[in-house]
Amino acid sequence: MKLRTGLILALSIAVTQSAAGTEGALRAAAARVDITPPIDELPKPYKSIYDPIYVRALLLDNGATRAAVIVADVPAIQAGIHADLIRRVAAQAGIPPENILLGSSHTHNSIRVDTSKSGGIIAGSDAFTRRVIAATLEAVRQAAAGLQPVRAGYGVGQSSLVANRNEWSAPERRYIDGIDRTGTQFVDPSLGVFKVESLSGDLVALVLNYGIEPVVNEAQGTEISGDVPGSAARYVEEAAGGKAVALFTIAPAGSPAYRVWAGPDADAARAHRIMAAMGTVLGEEALATARHISRTVTQMRIGGGLRTLQCPGKITTPQNLKRECSNMPGATVPACSFRDAEGPPVALNYGVLQLGDTAIVHADANVVPAIGDRLKRALPLANAMVVLDNFGPFRFLVDDASYPLNTYEATATRAKQGCGEQGLIDGTLQLIEQLR
Repeated sequence: MKLRTGLILALSIAVTQSAAGTEGALRAAAARVDITPPIDELPKPYKSIYDPIYVRALLLDNGATRAAVIVADVPAIQAGIHADLIRRVAAQAGIPPENILLGSSHTHNSIRVDTSKSGGIIAGSDAFTRRVIAATLEAVRQAAAGLQPVRAGYGVGQSSLVANRNEWSAPERRYIDGIDRTGTQFVDPSLGVFKVESLSGDLVALVLNYGIEPVVNEAQGTEISGDVPGSAARYVEEAAGGKAVALFTIAPAGSPAYRVWAGPDADAARAHRIMAAMGTVLGEEALATARHISRTVTQMRIGGGLRTLQCPGKITTPQNLKRECSNMPGATVPACSFRDAEGPPVALNYGVLQLGDTAIVHADANVVPAIGDRLKRALPLANAMVVLDNFGPFRFLVDDASYPLNTYEATATRAKQGCGEQGLIDGTLQLIEQLR
């Protein structure tokens, strides 16, 4: 891998991979298991439940190998727990670890799958962690027990419910974390849909891929909610009469075009209405896109590969958030004078799950939309999803051009400029080549 950086040469290390193998007759099944905690198990600051949250699993089998896509309605899964859960799913269901995508919906109104002593902005919980682990294994068990002959295909819809989160502030003459309404900052409005249906045409599962940061319901920080991903998934499942499962994966994400910010004037009821409306629109677009997928296959090659990219680290202070800095007169927070300090090297775990002519690229960082777009354009397969499967030590994977602008993502990432963008693209292309 050739990386153009004067800082340090990043090491992209292949962890494991499985060849795509022989194309065989496809079987699949999906399951959904409730992970909504009882009120007496809610960690602070949570006090109530707005809507139920779930773990959803899709299992695919072509006679030669298997793959699984699993999504939990949680903000993130601690790295060690994430790795161990993949190992347990692999052992239970006979799936190569590199063929397992274990993702989160990134909803900010749920509990981290982490210990109660982990700290951080979003609470962790030992009891909730045990609940999610058990539910994940149960969802995979149910899916494995229900395998049936299916056909599958991919389509792309559009929904303009997102905007770039880097808003230009004329008074401060800098970008702030907000909602760009000029349309000058890139955001991807596409909605990827991977459809699995029975040979008689009954919907088995939809995998949705949309680039939205699930913070519409940020106004109510004490309430459990699946936010927009949960709302959209439930809408699809209800439209299918409860006989199908919808897995909502997060693509390189923009800000919701409509949201309610946390603060003394926050209106939780308004956030609920927005969340339901966005879920309805995305659910309807997913169903419409699925109906118009003209090419489906009953035989499919399945394969996967995993890699780790090491990059030099940095820590930027302050982060470009309204609560941390401002250049406005009379501000009660420090001025936005950003400084970088040396940080420890950081690792990006990423991989490719190939399902026929569809590549699902997944990474444990919030990949910015510009990199997601460049990555999809570079891939040699006909169809591509980019999935932010977890929130790992990289935190944000930022395009090199954004670092000098000190966008929120550029100040929040733990990786120095000149490593992550090209490293992910080069490594992904190598993985896909090795899977051929």
